[in-house]
Amino acid sequence: MSATKTNAHKVTKTIVTSPDIYKPVGPYSHAILADRTLYVSGILGMDPQAQFVPGGADAQARQALSNLKHVLEAGGASLESVLKTTILLARIEDFQAVNEIYAEFFPKDSPARATFQVAKLPKDAAIEIEAIALSGELTIAEAGPCPCAKS
Repeated sequence: MSATKTNAHKVTKTIVTSPDIYKPVGPYSHAILADRTLYVSGILGMDPQAQFVPGGADAQARQALSNLKHVLEAGGASLESVLKTTILLARIEDFQAVNEIYAEFFPKDSPARATFQVAKLPKDAAIEIEAIALSGELTIAEAGPCPCAKS
C-alpha cells in the first residue's frame, strides 16, 4: 500500500475581495468561491472607510445590502444568483423595516432566508448579512415543484 494517496478530484478555492467596500474587520475574507458556489461572510452596514452609515438599522441594512452586491459582483455572482441569506439583527424590532429594504434588493424570486436576533454584533452593528450564491451564467427556472420530485 502506498504511503501517499493521490486525489484526482481537484477543486479551486478562490479568495474574493471587493475593492468597493471596507476591509474585513477580522481575520476572514469577504467571500470564498468554491467551484461555482460563493460563500459571502457577514457584511456590515459600513462605508468604504469602515464607518457605520448614520440612520440606524434601516440605513445600515441598505448599506449592508449594497456592500453585499459589490462582493457578489467581485465573485462573479449577483443578487439574482443568491440562494440563501442569513440576517443577524441586534434588535428584532427592526425586522419589519429591514424586510422593506430587503424587498427593494430582492424584488422577485427572493432567496431562502433566516433572520435572528443576536446578543451583540461586531463593532455594535445593528445588522449583519451573510449569503450563499451561485457564480457564473445564471438560469432561473420557473417556480413550482422540483421536476425531480416524485409525484
